Amino acid sequence: MDVNNNADSEIKILLDNDRMKAYVEISAPLGSGHKCTLDDLKQALLANHVKYGIDESKLNEAMQEQNWGRRIPVAQGTPAVNGMDGRLVFKFPSLLERMAPKIDEKGNVDYKNLNLIHNVKAGTELVERIPPTAGKNGTDVTGREVSARKGKDVVLPRGKNTVTDEGDRHLYACIEGHVSIRESKVAVDPVFELRGDVDYSSGNIEFIGNILINGSITSGFQVVAGGDIEVRGFIEGATVVAGGSIMVQGGITAGIKGLVRAAENISARFVENSRLEAGRDVIIREAIMQSYVKAGGSVRVNDRRATIVGGVIQAAYEVESKTIGSQLATQTIIEVGLNPSYREEYGQLHKTRTEKAKALDTLNHNLQVYQKTGINVNNISDKKRLALIKLLDQYKKMRQELSSIDERIAFLESEFQHINAARIKALEIVYPGVRITIGQSIYVVNDIIRFAQFVLDEGEVRLTSLS
Repeated sequence: MDVNNNADSEIKILLDNDRMKAYVEISAPLGSGHKCTLDDLKQALLANHVKYGIDESKLNEAMQEQNWGRRIPVAQGTPAVNGMDGRLVFKFPSLLERMAPKIDEKGNVDYKNLNLIHNVKAGTELVERIPPTAGKNGTDVTGREVSARKGKDVVLPRGKNTVTDEGDRHLYACIEGHVSIRESKVAVDPVFELRGDVDYSSGNIEFIGNILINGSITSGFQVVAGGDIEVRGFIEGATVVAGGSIMVQGGITAGIKGLVRAAENISARFVENSRLEAGRDVIIREAIMQSYVKAGGSVRVNDRRATIVGGVIQAAYEVESKTIGSQLATQTIIEVGLNPSYREEYGQLHKTRTEKAKALDTLNHNLQVYQKTGINVNNISDKKRLALIKLLDQYKKMRQELSSIDERIAFLESEFQHINAARIKALEIVYPGVRITIGQSIYVVNDIIRFAQFVLDEGEVRLTSLS
């Protein structure tokens, strides 16, 4: 500035931290001071290494009098476009898609054709791998290249009895069988099919995959599958265990010595004098009679003659039937609100935790004794050092075990919160002799009740109308 208070315009160039934008701020000249020209502005940008993405219309805008003293963006870099990650496209329907129940025009649910098994032929494409893209580099306002992140690749989930092509782009079935996903791998299991009954001509059957029996499983025999079991006849006094679901087109009369257990669902036409255990749902079309049924999900009897009479029915969420009990006041026990296996496990975990906590206290006491004596690890015998190391390992292991137990207890307690959503539905009638239990609360039916729904309300079993 001179003595006559004249001053030229000043130009400030500012850049964002990532150098993707440049701004200009021009001060107003004083008196007869020099006004900023376009050439001045370009020289200032160049002096500050700004040479890419310059918008000349913005330069002219910055030089206008009304914008003096304002910060105007004049250059914009091109951001990098990161590559897309690779992905997998599965060419077969998921278990949920296959098992979606079909409903006819009358509203009847078809639980007979659940399509538990999805067969494929050798050479069938199972999975396609879409490779990642490299992305596109960008440029900041100084002309410096900005690198793009390359997309992450994925690996084809090749499991048993599958093969990839040379470029690892496609996964195919090697054999004819049932496709499944286990431990994040796609595998094809050959389905074991028995044309007749399970009897003396076949002996007991144990198979790692899925089993299809076109006849019945006769009394005294065992069928064990790592996957699903489909029986097109009956189960008669047999032991049937599946790592997946069990579907029986006929009925189940397993008897006292028999057992039908599935990690997933069990479905059948009827159940009589049997013991059933399902990790998820038990779906019966006609009747459950004098049987012990445990379900980690729900128990439903849904035919026009749907009946539950006698025995004990335990489910985590819901029991539904048209009729519960009988005119003869047959004792029928219905329990919902807690997964039956969770109830037993919860009690055992608390017992185990008490024992381990006591053992941990003892280990902690012994370690404190060492600490109080002021022993220097470097000055003790190898034998004592080894004993101390062993003690520390035991202490660490015991704490980890207690932590795992506490996590499991917390999970079970969170599951118990579902008790308020548990319910028992009698779509037509409940007879005297039926005992309803939701959680720890009990309701004994002494009179005939029609169109009933039992729920837990403020800690008590309440009778409500069906909605």
